[in-house]
Amino acid sequence: MSQRQRREATGTTQTGGKPGSAVMWRGKRFGLPAPQDYPLDAIEAEESGQTLTALRLILGDDQYSTFRTLARTTGDADDFSKAIMRELGRGNR
Repeated sequence: MSQRQRREATGTTQTGGKPGSAVMWRGKRFGLPAPQDYPLDAIEAEESGQTLTALRLILGDDQYSTFRTLARTTGDADDFSKAIMRELGRGNR
């Protein structure tokens, strides 16, 4: 079993084994850290209304780059955010 398969089987998305979630959006899988592992800079960016900066900090540069190849409009970004919130909502029940 590969490390990627092991992470998926155990519900972890980070290479370091931290538990998190993943969301499929437009055919791509995006790993998300557990909310308690979000960088504080991301929280501050969100509080300042810098939503895309917060998203970049949470996703990391590689995943954010993938997101930006798929998202061209504010509607796309809103759709992606809703997909993430649906995933996080499931984990908080």
